[in-house]
Amino acid sequence: MIKLLLVEDDHKEALRINTMLKEGLQDQFTLEQRLTVSDALDLVQQRCFQAIILDLHLPEGQSFESIPQFIQYCPGAPILILSGVEDEEQAILAVKSGAQDYLIKGQTSSSTLCRAIRYAIERHRATQRITELAHYDHLTGLANRGLFYERLNCAVARCNRNDMAMALLFLDLDHFKAINDRLGHECGDSLLKTVAARIKKCIREIDTGVRLGGDEFAILLEQIVSVEDIGAVAERILQLVAQPIIVQHHQLQITASLGVTIYPWDSANPQDLLAHADAAMYRAKAQGGNNYQFYTAGMKTAGLDGSTLEVELQRALAKKEFLLHYQPQLDLRTKQVIGMEALLRWHHPYQGLIGPNNFIPQAEENGMILPIGEWVLRAASKQAKYWEKQGFPTPHVAVNLSARQIHQGNLPTLIQDILQQTHLDPENLKLELTETFLIHETEATLHTLRELKAMGVHLYIDDFGAGYASLRYLKLFPVDGIKLDISLIQELPHNTNDAAIVKAIISLGRALGLQVIAEGVENQEQVDFLEEHDCDAIQGYWVAPPLPANESAQHMVQA
Repeated sequence: MIKLLLVEDDHKEALRINTMLKEGLQDQFTLEQRLTVSDALDLVQQRCFQAIILDLHLPEGQSFESIPQFIQYCPGAPILILSGVEDEEQAILAVKSGAQDYLIKGQTSSSTLCRAIRYAIERHRATQRITELAHYDHLTGLANRGLFYERLNCAVARCNRNDMAMALLFLDLDHFKAINDRLGHECGDSLLKTVAARIKKCIREIDTGVRLGGDEFAILLEQIVSVEDIGAVAERILQLVAQPIIVQHHQLQITASLGVTIYPWDSANPQDLLAHADAAMYRAKAQGGNNYQFYTAGMKTAGLDGSTLEVELQRALAKKEFLLHYQPQLDLRTKQVIGMEALLRWHHPYQGLIGPNNFIPQAEENGMILPIGEWVLRAASKQAKYWEKQGFPTPHVAVNLSARQIHQGNLPTLIQDILQQTHLDPENLKLELTETFLIHETEATLHTLRELKAMGVHLYIDDFGAGYASLRYLKLFPVDGIKLDISLIQELPHNTNDAAIVKAIISLGRALGLQVIAEGVENQEQVDFLEEHDCDAIQGYWVAPPLPANESAQHMVQA
């Protein structure tokens, strides 16, 4: 049954339209009539219609101005304009105002009118469907990430204009991945749909529920009055989400972590609000989950405590936020690039590119260095194999190893698995061991290194001369080369002590058949000194900075 609204003050015209509708739609419609725009607008706020037929020339003279109001109050109903005048400019204006069609009285037959109504309804449905696909998450029906950013910017503008406050909440489900992996994606999707429905129950029509992706959600709370109100909403969401859920005969119970930030108290900038809500959510996650945390100054990523950073690193690994840059190593004799060192970077969604010094020490402490280190090994080996296939003559790649990776016991097995999966020649993989680690060597460590050496992998001592250098390392460990620490290179050739140490190490390396690579080379004077004293290779900004793989490859000479 098609529910139609006719806004027409001419009773004869209304009777004629009703007759035409009966001829074309038979008994498949109902028709309500209002004589004025104001009465019609009152009606559409109370009842739904599938199409609105609007006379353009009503005594109030508000037909054009009323089109956006009809759309606002009854968004599911297309508007067809009826006019006694054939005026192309008016027709164009009507469509620009939001009308679906423009019909001329006296020239419209029953079939034309009914066909126009059907087409308008179908076009409107198709347009709504396209809008839904573009702006709403297909699984949960919540707004998607694109619509979220649009509404966040609009909400900030409204709050600024009206001097009001709003809150942004980030929600992440606790241990969702374990459930998804154990029971399957279909079960996981059902769980996400239930969580989304529960979020909807906790917010008002003026608020926006969003699925950002995966098990991440956001909520925009507008026109807030007090912090207590925000806390009450957050608490209600957590309680409702935590209620048991029956999915495919499984009773599940899942909790969530919520981060809250408030405009304009925390920031007036949308991007800052995103970062603040994210940081507060990580804090809630680090507190064990199933709680909410308000953003406080100093809670940004750089200032997070160890437990929070551990959670964030886990998420970064899962979200593929890590990437590798590569820095060339140049042979001083041939002036050709002989390999690349893989250097880890973290592309944080809000903080931008973060260097390893800002997170690797903590990753060493909390154990996250193991999965991160494995990712680096796999990614670098895959890249080296790609360079080999592209025909580069020396597709060697160097990767730094941490003490935890060597002590975990299964490193040789892991390396063997990576080499087999990537089909990389072991000769093309260099593993660098920090010198400070070597002072704690054990028989197990030596055994591990000997296994790696037996595979054909190259071993280097990194940061040699940083303060713990010992000749016995070169005797004990089956290494192929040493890398001079940057601290010895920085003041060459003017620091006579550093110059003497560097010359001695180069001579020792040559005597033992070890390759010597100088790190941190930045100027021509350093290059001249190292070349004069027969250093094998150099690495540093004088050659090239660390760059993404495609850019760093430009420094390699293709065979």
